[in-house]
Amino acid sequence: MTSSSLITPRERMLKTFDFKDPDKMPVVYHPSPAGLYTHGQKLLDLFNEFPPDNPVTFDTIPQPHPSTISSDKKYHEIKKDEWGTEWEYLIFGIQGHPYTYPLENRHSEKFVFPDIYSTFEFPKSEIPRLKQNFLVFTGWISVFEKLHALRPMDELLMDLYTKDNSLLSFIDRMTEHWTRVIDALIDAGTDVIMFGDDWGTQSSTIISPDLFREIYKPVYQKLFARVKNADRKIFFHSCGFLGEILDELFELGIDGLWPQISLYGTDGSFAQKCKEHKVTIYIHPDRQYLVPKGTPNEIKKTIEIYADRYHKLGGRRYFLCGNRKRRPL
Repeated sequence: MTSSSLITPRERMLKTFDFKDPDKMPVVYHPSPAGLYTHGQKLLDLFNEFPPDNPVTFDTIPQPHPSTISSDKKYHEIKKDEWGTEWEYLIFGIQGHPYTYPLENRHSEKFVFPDIYSTFEFPKSEIPRLKQNFLVFTGWISVFEKLHALRPMDELLMDLYTKDNSLLSFIDRMTEHWTRVIDALIDAGTDVIMFGDDWGTQSSTIISPDLFREIYKPVYQKLFARVKNADRKIFFHSCGFLGEILDELFELGIDGLWPQISLYGTDGSFAQKCKEHKVTIYIHPDRQYLVPKGTPNEIKKTIEIYADRYHKLGGRRYFLCGNRKRRPL
């Protein structure tokens, strides 16, 4: 097929993953209520004019519940997730910060993990229908981010550095939990299983590569093997500069990467490296300056540079956009 009208989003995504020159760059809208809440109908109309290659639709503009707005018009909300962490939200549509931690007192042996189906992006019953037109991504497997949502970051890092036995035992339990989740995702028919752990700061990794190799690499090896043995794909999200951990992820066999791409320079070497390892990426532009503060011309020029660069490498690229809460078509 050569005409874009004859290629389904699923086929376009598969060609992108397989390095087979898709007809055009797949477009992915990522859920975030903040954009539509801020820009309203104009952005809603724009999304509907250019439908994406992932199963998401737009029919309303999200609004905060009236109870979360104070008398001085400020938004504030505290919500508990399925893991028991309370999150404080100060900007509607933007991820909050942990407010209370269920593992603050380190009674990790008593912790009850959530239901395995709480990780599903879509209901199990919807996945076969979605796969008729879309490549289905779901899950959000996390073995580092989830820990510092359960226990304060500074205390977690100290426990990692000292290789605290209770922490290591808890990581083993968490790995078993995620194994069950992956098995359920595979059984449901998921094509691509998402992993998410931010390992980098602006200029370096949060923990040393040696500590990563010792504690976390074996965990990923076990979880990734489950995905690979079922002939499914691994897509890994990690913000910040990954340094040597990036090479470890390549070695572990990821199929896709969602990075903060602007941290890897502008000379194209990062794109070439991903091509060499057959890892497709989300082209995720800089959200610290470009997206919130850049002019339309700056944004347009930057996107054109990315698009041209990845087109020359054979079309192995996605473009990631922000949008509202996702739900199946």
